Amino acid sequence: MAAVTYFPGADLIVITPALLAQVKQAAAEEPLRRARLCLHPGPADPLHEMVVAFCRDAYLRPHRHRGKSESFHIIEGELDVIFFDDSGRITRRLELGPVGSGRAFFYRLASHAWHTIVLRTETAVIHETTNGPFNPADCEFAPWSPAPGDRAAVAAFMQRLTQ
Repeated sequence: MAAVTYFPGADLIVITPALLAQVKQAAAEEPLRRARLCLHPGPADPLHEMVVAFCRDAYLRPHRHRGKSESFHIIEGELDVIFFDDSGRITRRLELGPVGSGRAFFYRLASHAWHTIVLRTETAVIHETTNGPFNPADCEFAPWSPAPGDRAAVAAFMQRLTQ
């Protein structure tokens, strides 16, 4: 199951408070508890920019990207980006929040590191940038992490990450 994704298909996209509220509402209504507004024309585009809303109980399975970089700019809410070694041991935790929160508000990852997010607020909204084109094979899920459908294992895993 994939998170809901919207492609506006316009040359000029303006993110208003009303549009941001719609993306957050879509995330709240989705089983995966996240929604993505793509600012690029489509999956084949060489640069992908997205506004992504997450609910606190969203699970983003730990993963890494082959030959890709990504960056997050926090628009609203707070989240931690957690990095792991190959055995699943936490190696670093970045605490991110919007400008003025006292936390870092931007990060860029150019390595092949395992990572995930944990929300610290009921919702969080990010501006994410990565290089395209989209190819699901470019994302490798950590073999030591639970699959999204295993609710009990996911709950236990997320509990460990929030300690």
